[in-house]
Amino acid sequence: MATNQSDLTRDMAYGQPMMFVTTPDDDMKGNKDYSIGCLGIAYRKRRFTLNRWGELSIRARRASGAETEMSKILTGKARALIYIWEFLDCWVIATAKDVEACLEDEAKHYIKQNNDGITSACYIKATSIPHLTVWRRRHD
Repeated sequence: MATNQSDLTRDMAYGQPMMFVTTPDDDMKGNKDYSIGCLGIAYRKRRFTLNRWGELSIRARRASGAETEMSKILTGKARALIYIWEFLDCWVIATAKDVEACLEDEAKHYIKQNNDGITSACYIKATSIPHLTVWRRRHD
């Protein structure tokens, strides 16, 4: 169902919280896929279950040398952010502040180079994130 301008005008007039898909610029500069007011939401979909490895991943190094999710979190560019990882069996939700705390502690994460030999990802043990929320999917 498409949203028309009158729906947006009505919702804004009555103070209804609205979630928007962000611009490509917001996505590239602030890791935001969606936003609700000034709060950004980074949404990552995975093709396996959380139980497979029990880890959450974010990009650590790009081939182009451009900023990554990891560098943006560590430099404070992604403070007002909630991370949502969707797995086959659950959704995992954490704040950028909690992810940052894990990135600052070497015992709670590791960086692994990808098969291309250039890019890499940072893996964080889900159990090391202090205020982690896990919503299990219901399978009938």
